[in-house]
Amino acid sequence: MLSNGNEIKRMNENVYRVKSQSGNGFYNVINQDGNWSCDCPDYTNRQLACKHIYCTFFSLNFREHVTSKNLNLLTIESPDENQCASCGSTHIQKWGWRHRADGSRVQRFKCISCSHRWEAKTKGFEGMRANPHTITVALDLYFKGVSLRKIVDHLKQFESVNVSHVAVLKWIQKYVALMRNYVDTLRPELSRVFHADETKVNIRGQWVWLWHLMDGDTRFLLANHVSQGRTVTDAKEAFREAKTVGKTEPTVVFTDGLPSYGPATQGVFPNSIHISNVGIQGRLNNNRMERYHGTFKERNKVMRGLKKTDSSIIDGQRIYYNHIRPHTALGGKTPAEAAGIKTEGKNKWMTLIQNANLLTRKSLKET
Repeated sequence: MLSNGNEIKRMNENVYRVKSQSGNGFYNVINQDGNWSCDCPDYTNRQLACKHIYCTFFSLNFREHVTSKNLNLLTIESPDENQCASCGSTHIQKWGWRHRADGSRVQRFKCISCSHRWEAKTKGFEGMRANPHTITVALDLYFKGVSLRKIVDHLKQFESVNVSHVAVLKWIQKYVALMRNYVDTLRPELSRVFHADETKVNIRGQWVWLWHLMDGDTRFLLANHVSQGRTVTDAKEAFREAKTVGKTEPTVVFTDGLPSYGPATQGVFPNSIHISNVGIQGRLNNNRMERYHGTFKERNKVMRGLKKTDSSIIDGQRIYYNHIRPHTALGGKTPAEAAGIKTEGKNKWMTLIQNANLLTRKSLKET
């Protein structure tokens, strides 16, 4: 009844109208001091909770669960430049300048404790000929839908930097891989109401399926899995990816009528309620997923199709969508902020890259 999306109408806080399943009318479900009743024949004859009352209970509990999150805010701060990234010591000193090809210069530092050297505000950008500002500008423009060659033209005009479109692509591939490993370690606070859907994308002339899962309340994107078909196995792979990224199981999963979703939900999320045949109309709908597909296709259109199944655009778009791009529907917050993950700094690309670099260094030291 809920999956149809228009079965229940709230008249006030104590009266609900539930559509009849055998006719065109409605039955009134009424709460009087905690005692629920319905004017349908089933309740009238048996004086026991009918399906209309149960449907109302489910709707109320579902709504309360979505709107009653208690977020434990996780703040991603910009790393301290006055601390050695190698040993953590604060005993550092200036160690000359590095002159870049574009005419700028960058202050260098040295750690007295371990002799590690680094450049100011460049954690994660060591060894790069272009400065961090230029690289993050290129990343931002790319995921806003600007083509590689137009990015090159922009950098030449406004940043006085001459690079090739191949260099820009290598920046994107390098830093998307670095950030992906970092953001997947973060734990978002989700509403646990997941929306799933799939769409066709073109990879080198071959049409494949791209699966997406999203948290309904925060719009936090959990999975973007590419497959050749739409089998139960393919759906399970997408669900497992969402489970890994979200680090939780959903209470409810909304999908369209694809038969693969039922067994996949039962296999990966056995304790979840699966509501299928959810369209784009009605109170329960999959509009969030359809809107994201539109966003992804707008970017993909500029590329005239993907070049490979593990293209950086897929994971990069998830990072941009979750952590960088503000959403009007979320009051100007990013999905990550709505899920309790706040990224500090005006340049969020820089903050994510620097923190991802610190995590990588820490992992290497531990191994």
